[in-house]
Amino acid sequence: MLVEAFAVGFSCVLVKFGAWWGAMGWDRPMIASTITGVLLGHPVEGITIGAALELVYLGAQSMGGVLPQDYGIGGVFGCAFAILASTRPSVAVALSIPFSMLGTLIYDLFKFWATSLVTKFQKHLEEHRIGAFKRLWYSQAIVYLAMWFLLGFISILVGTTAIKTLVNTIPTVIMHSLTVAAGMLPALGMALLMISLWDKKLAPYFFIGFGLVAFFKGTLIEVAFIGAAVAVLAIIGQLTTTKNLKTQAEHVTDEEEDFFND
Repeated sequence: MLVEAFAVGFSCVLVKFGAWWGAMGWDRPMIASTITGVLLGHPVEGITIGAALELVYLGAQSMGGVLPQDYGIGGVFGCAFAILASTRPSVAVALSIPFSMLGTLIYDLFKFWATSLVTKFQKHLEEHRIGAFKRLWYSQAIVYLAMWFLLGFISILVGTTAIKTLVNTIPTVIMHSLTVAAGMLPALGMALLMISLWDKKLAPYFFIGFGLVAFFKGTLIEVAFIGAAVAVLAIIGQLTTTKNLKTQAEHVTDEEEDFFND
């Protein structure tokens, strides 16, 4: 279990590193679960669980530094417990929710500490102590990554056996309820996303995608392929309209210049 705990801790480090430095999107559940699955030696399971968790957290976005749910940590632990406890993806979805909330709490505590260092950073700059400024910055970065590693390492080292025992002792009725609830969570994620994206101009595209799946039994890959083609057509149409407007504006300008020149 020591190796697995180290793998999950390193997964947390990679996910947070890719999210903070460069905003590469490694904290999305799809990527986080895939990284975890690869490090645990189960890449297929990691991708499968990541796809399920991505739907759950589809509408969760960080706005102005405020993180409603740490979906990266939720993706790591949801995948890890599903693989290590040999449980179903629906249970992994249910287990990822509390860890996503725990990740938010830990991140808020870190921000509180990091904010308290602002005066020290400012003092180092005013005194032109660039070396001290860099050391403080690297210390902050090390603490940031170390706390996520410890969260993953300790949680798996101490908690996997307890989680496995808990899953095995859950009655069938409750397990079925968790499965039903997990099936509803993707719909909640879609609803949260639609709240921010819904517009009367975009509504037809939503119903086209719905119709392709509901009436023509299209798969997500087929719908995504058709959606990509429609998006290309929309972009081409927008570029053509912009080009025509620009040409018309230039034509009007040329006519005005000819009028004044005459």
